Amino acid sequence: MTFDTQMTLALLQELLLALRANDPDDFKAWLSLGIERLGEPVVMELLLDGLNPILTTDEADSLVG
Repeated sequence: MTFDTQMTLALLQELLLALRANDPDDFKAWLSLGIERLGEPVVMELLLDGLNPILTTDEADSLVG
């Protein structure tokens, strides 16, 4: 497993923990770290592909707003 794959999996785990805790500050920290480590295009793709199906619009807005 490449380092990039390991980093992506670790960041996804952190994202799931932040979502389970329902903590916008943890989510924002994950977002910042993800952009720093993977780049904005990768993080946006993860968010669009991974979160869109499971979050309502209000939930998504509260996490990033």
